[in-house]
Amino acid sequence: MLKRRRRDGTLLRDLPAFTRIMPYLMPDKAGSVIFYQEDYDVTECLTYIKDWNRRNSRTEGALLTLFEVVMVAAARAVALRPRINRFIANRRYYQRNQILLSFVAKKELSDDGKEVNVKVPFAPEETLATAARKVRDYIKKGISEDGHQNEKVVDSVMRLPSFLLKFINFAYNWLDDHNFLPYSVTESDPMWSTIFLANVGSFGLDAPFHHLFERGTCPIFMAVGKVRDENRLTEAPDGSPKVETRKILRVNYSFDDRIADGIYMGRSLELVRKFVEDPAALDRPPEIAPEILAELALRPAGS
Repeated sequence: MLKRRRRDGTLLRDLPAFTRIMPYLMPDKAGSVIFYQEDYDVTECLTYIKDWNRRNSRTEGALLTLFEVVMVAAARAVALRPRINRFIANRRYYQRNQILLSFVAKKELSDDGKEVNVKVPFAPEETLATAARKVRDYIKKGISEDGHQNEKVVDSVMRLPSFLLKFINFAYNWLDDHNFLPYSVTESDPMWSTIFLANVGSFGLDAPFHHLFERGTCPIFMAVGKVRDENRLTEAPDGSPKVETRKILRVNYSFDDRIADGIYMGRSLELVRKFVEDPAALDRPPEIAPEILAELALRPAGS
């Protein structure tokens, strides 16, 4: 029994047979995960952020951060590369109808500081200014009373007997696989996202390779590490080689290999690099071809 329509995506019916068989050959995310590592040269990006904050901090009321640039770059790449916004439910492919990025925010920067999940919807035409402002607004919302309420719900559920918890988890996953789980249940859940980002660099840590959760529909995890100095061989103005200290950001990806082939995914992730290393491109809305917008299949804002 399968309810064909989902509130969060459109069923893809015309995919190649080899693509459609992949969820049967690799039925779960754990067996389909690919790990991919990138080192971004953020020397110019950090200079750009410093200049951007000098020009805009008064009007924006907050400082732009490197993590916000990375988030906006990822959202822009999704808008231009629609296939990475797919997900699999009950061995069927769906095109997600929103661009959703999730991450964890700490209420306090300490080992015991409570965490809240933040889930941000992005429009394809977002610019760096509008998107960064939206991220900050959703962080404020996440640490509000709603965040406390979510903690209370989880605390209440965890008081149940273990056999009942197992049944609830099974029922939860079955209902989602068969498209009966109410959208209101998953609307704020970070596991129903396009990309989940882990900003471990904010704690001075290197980026790990994150696992994928079987629960939910999120096919991509993106771990953002700390910025480090690295000596690199570059070219001087006269053409001679020289050693220069550059600012390097390591980003580790874990992604579900079933949602897009390796070449498509690799080119999509390289696009994230391009936008992070040259964030000025994010200052203006992208030019998106009509066929790309059609493939994105995003639902109208507010619907």
